[in-house]
Amino acid sequence: MAAGIGGKENKIMIREVDMYQCVCDKSHVDDFNGYVAWSDETMAAEAAYESGWTNIEGKDYCPDCYVYDEELDEYTPKKKL
Repeated sequence: MAAGIGGKENKIMIREVDMYQCVCDKSHVDDFNGYVAWSDETMAAEAAYESGWTNIEGKDYCPDCYVYDEELDEYTPKKKL
């Protein structure tokens, strides 16, 4: 127990919750704009795409892991060095 207001002891309640993350399929980055998880899947996806993430062939990529290929006229994952 922790000391509360006026010296009274307060019970601290901690519980497990389900949260959602968008994880880059290339770099495995899961932290952007200071946030790492959201309360539902849609919010996680929207936050990722608003931060410049993209989906290529069913995989999610952070901005550091994809480029625009002018010849193909589409975004592609960066090639390994």
